[in-house]
Amino acid sequence: MKLEIQKIIPNMVVHWVDREVIWTSSNYTLYITKDGGDSFNKVTTLKVPLWAHVLGKFRLPARAFRLGIRSLRILKIGTALVIADKKIFRLKDGELKVVHSFERGFGPLREGWCEDDKGNCYLGEYFLNNKRDAPVQLLKSMDDGQSWKVIRSLSNIRHIHCVQYDPFSQRIWMGTGDRDEESSISFSENGGESWAEIGSGDQKFRAVSLLFTEDYVYWGSDAPTRQNYIYHYARKTGEVERLAAVDGPVHYSTILKNGVKLFATAAEGNSEGKSAEWDKKAHIWASENGAQWEELMSWEKDIWPYIFGFGRVYFAHGQHGNNVYFTTEALRKVDGMLIQAKIVC
Repeated sequence: MKLEIQKIIPNMVVHWVDREVIWTSSNYTLYITKDGGDSFNKVTTLKVPLWAHVLGKFRLPARAFRLGIRSLRILKIGTALVIADKKIFRLKDGELKVVHSFERGFGPLREGWCEDDKGNCYLGEYFLNNKRDAPVQLLKSMDDGQSWKVIRSLSNIRHIHCVQYDPFSQRIWMGTGDRDEESSISFSENGGESWAEIGSGDQKFRAVSLLFTEDYVYWGSDAPTRQNYIYHYARKTGEVERLAAVDGPVHYSTILKNGVKLFATAAEGNSEGKSAEWDKKAHIWASENGAQWEELMSWEKDIWPYIFGFGRVYFAHGQHGNNVYFTTEALRKVDGMLIQAKIVC
């Protein structure tokens, strides 16, 4: 397989692909494009403090202070939920309002919230919690994102990495971290009322994102100080199998309509002390059958310290055909770029 880059658009983050409509953002302004990125139409600009707007125009302060739109969901009913400025903004019928504020952290990770088949939304808290002295909460909304309530409080973890809907089993899956005893992958079949683990107590269950197929659940380990691997969980047998070694912790992933699965490793440096990275690069790994994996492309971390962000790749939610859309961050020559590429098998 090859990854052929077709288009690079600077200062743009891609969030969501819904057929021909691609949702993107720059600083605190939300855009859509219907022609693959040849032109962008403004949807709205979020109301945030003036200083955030000004600093967010420049890459280094934007990276250092985690400015700009961080994540977005387009719900089945058409509502847009946007996370920025430590808040959830709800855009419905042209009306934009804040529906929730985060007391700790900047909001969930990109795969830390989801919508199920019934229209319920779930969100896992993510904040530093270095002392492990604060409970980490799982929130749920049952009214199109208008209100959020705590449905679970976890006191034995650092934070929640991912909360994702599985369209094959209709389960909600959750991944937590970071120490061995804090790392787990679990699922709920009743809207978050109860949970069952498929594994815990080991860095192999420290996952930032999951991929779902009819027979397997895939993930990559996010262990900066150890060798990382891609794994899968067999739905029929419950077995967890190690599939391939990768260079650096795995953060995000996506699956294309043709079944090609993609995982991206990140360049974190010594984020937890001694690093187990093979190099200072972010890589994209791919597989057609889920068993054999190959590296498609890599980029070097840029010269700026890691306080300005890890070197990594953010995949859009949803993809169109064999095209893949992603944004690169803190990587040499491609920082803050929206990239459209094609997988050639």
